[in-house]
Amino acid sequence: MRLFEIFMRTQRRAVRGVLAFTHLLVGAAIAGGFFPLCARLLPKRAERVRRSLVKWWARSLCRLLGLKIRIDGQIHDDGTLFVANHVSWLDIPCLLSITDAAFVSKDDVARWPFIGSMAARVGTIFLARGNRDATANAADAMTWRLASRHSVLIFPEGTTTDGTSVRAFHGRLFQAAIRTHALVQPIAIRYGGAELSRVAPFIDEDNLLSHFWKLIGEDQVTVRIQFCDVIAPNLDRRALATEARVRVCAALDLIPTAVGDRRVEDNML
Repeated sequence: MRLFEIFMRTQRRAVRGVLAFTHLLVGAAIAGGFFPLCARLLPKRAERVRRSLVKWWARSLCRLLGLKIRIDGQIHDDGTLFVANHVSWLDIPCLLSITDAAFVSKDDVARWPFIGSMAARVGTIFLARGNRDATANAADAMTWRLASRHSVLIFPEGTTTDGTSVRAFHGRLFQAAIRTHALVQPIAIRYGGAELSRVAPFIDEDNLLSHFWKLIGEDQVTVRIQFCDVIAPNLDRRALATEARVRVCAALDLIPTAVGDRRVEDNML
């Protein structure tokens, strides 16, 4: 049995590795070549075409990686600020496959091979953690998008976890929803069925390539995505962050723990 498992794992890695790399090349070609061409030739339909292709690419990548996505709740994808707990880099293709939102991502992602340039071309807003000017610029970009009725998605924990807890939600980027009167929709992400996946979390000193290598050896990983009820932006940013975190914890059957000094947390972004 052990030899059979090793054989199947090796086979999955060989097939998925080649397919995923090819898919990355296709995505880079679409983002770098087709999107600019489409913007010139079909300016009125370019945004719709771009969104459709991004969703197709993300859905295909999730299938190649063996991710089975299960969705609960109603998606309010119309100029909404989505806020999700953060477990892995896999959160991004999973959520890209089902929403039209622009992501706010740490600037490290911009330097990832292939993925960084693709992320920039599909409208990702990059944020340098701990830099107040960068945070202000990101908040301005978010405000502009939300005011244009385009959704934005943030991971307000500012880091990833192993899925057994939800850290404090930092409040500064919630200000964009208050400025534009945009609804806030919390999203709860969980990897695994009856037990949490030990492979999906991307934490601590994990390396992207080694994490990818482990993942593609797995048979299948279930991803449960719960879209919680929307929150009206009639609270201050700290209260919005707290309420969003409470709803995510409830969807994950977790008890919100104390999060310490709000002034410190709110200034970390």
